[in-house]
Amino acid sequence: MADKMTQSEKDAIVEFPAVAEEYCRFIDDCCGYERKCLVQDVSVLLARLCEVAARLPCVSPSSEGTDFTDESTTAHANEEYQLSTRLRKRLGNLDEYWDVFDPTQKEEPVLCSLSRDIAEIYMDLQDALKLQTSGASLDDIYFDWRFAFRSHWAWHAASALKVAILSSDGA
Repeated sequence: MADKMTQSEKDAIVEFPAVAEEYCRFIDDCCGYERKCLVQDVSVLLARLCEVAARLPCVSPSSEGTDFTDESTTAHANEEYQLSTRLRKRLGNLDEYWDVFDPTQKEEPVLCSLSRDIAEIYMDLQDALKLQTSGASLDDIYFDWRFAFRSHWAWHAASALKVAILSSDGA
């Protein structure tokens, strides 16, 4: 598999865990930052995360997906809720924004939450980092990193990045 990867893809699989850890550490310490620094720094980290994740290689998993238990799903949701609540308090009136899910279609905007976007990304990155120590094959790890980005957290990152950049001057 590694011999078929481009140098950019090889670099991305080395860089991704480091940038993911940096993002998670930053969010863990988010209550220690002034709102303006939080918004500015999260936009920089999100841009770096997206740049690296967009270069992750497209590989096939070597095994079936993991089945999550109800207990682990509930614990995951509770942790995400607690984190988004802390972030919401820190962000104040910058937390809520209006967005449309498909800008190519005429649709009504929906109320979204920057704190929820940041927390969803954090939880997905935590899962990605845990996968490294789970004993999973490299193909499964790289597949999961890319799949989670493209199917879930890229959408949150794109919205959060847009809102963070637009809000940073007013923070």
